[in-house]
Amino acid sequence: MPVFDQQAYLNAYIEVVRSLDTSLVERIALTIFDAWEAGRTVFCCGNGGSASSAGHFVADLTKLTAPAVGRRLRALALTDSISAVSAIANDISYHEVFVEQLRALLDSRDVVIGFSTSGQSRNVLRAIEYANAVGATTIGVTGTCGQMLGGVAQQTLYVDATSVQQIEDATMVVAHLLCLHVRELIAESSPDVRVGSDAVSLDVLPTATSSLS
Repeated sequence: MPVFDQQAYLNAYIEVVRSLDTSLVERIALTIFDAWEAGRTVFCCGNGGSASSAGHFVADLTKLTAPAVGRRLRALALTDSISAVSAIANDISYHEVFVEQLRALLDSRDVVIGFSTSGQSRNVLRAIEYANAVGATTIGVTGTCGQMLGGVAQQTLYVDATSVQQIEDATMVVAHLLCLHVRELIAESSPDVRVGSDAVSLDVLPTATSSLS
């Protein structure tokens, strides 16, 4: 009976992570930082595991980079409104689930990030194409075979793997690297303000006399 070779998977994954283009990660982090400086919004989308990656990334962007006071990074996962996604898919087309939301929300100079292990997800491609047309900045994160996404996104980070699982694993490494880079960039621009998980403003916490019972 064949047994899954965990060590072989891990060894291959280590090589995938080592091959990540860290200089491109830095450039993408600067793009997101520029959006924060300009008060723009970062939109993210993807399907399946990539939908979870998009939502996780946005959660980290809005929490991990948040200063205790002052402007915070605006980010939104287009995957997270099941009502919007299901209504558009049912009434129009699943290909339109992201671009229809962008038509209502996207401004020029915003940022749209598409996650796709294959690089062929039509709804992600449609979102990137629309964002390009309105003057937004577009970024793709995909696997080795993701040339379709790479052909439309202005910046594309390729994970050097064909395994869907390893691409998804490495995508979250990329997402965490981006969040940490952006966190440091915001901290450097505001040296007197704490940034990240410890950056909680006491002004917005309940008072000591609040009842929790």
